Amino acid sequence: MKLTTTDSILSKCVRERANWVCESCGTISEDGRATGGDRAMQHSHFQGRKHKRTRYMMENGLCLCASCHARVEEDPYLHNKLYSEIWGEGMAELLSQLKHEPYKPPMTWKEFEKQATKHYKKEFERMRGLRLEGEQGRIEFEGFI
Repeated sequence: MKLTTTDSILSKCVRERANWVCESCGTISEDGRATGGDRAMQHSHFQGRKHKRTRYMMENGLCLCASCHARVEEDPYLHNKLYSEIWGEGMAELLSQLKHEPYKPPMTWKEFEKQATKHYKKEFERMRGLRLEGEQGRIEFEGFI
């Protein structure tokens, strides 16, 4: 599935939220912290990007290092366990239900992605600003959906 601009900026938000720390093993990406981008840290979706209803939900992702991401992708039980530990079983169940629901945004899909991209860019810039002011740890951001 093609990666959209919205996917890319949401991914940055998910990784910035975690301060570029793998939410499974605790590995830290100093490059990510310094530059706001590092491919060694990845946005792991609980429900895959093919599900439009959950694709751009900020609750649908974790920041994982490449090694942990590969491990949870191979082991659905481990993925569910890790996700539930971080977000809670209720959110895991909700996303599992929502992925089956058709989703029609209140505008065209192209306009929806444009607005979501704009929203997540603003949130990413806000979080980076907080980091520059010395904020440490997890910084929550507002989802578009």
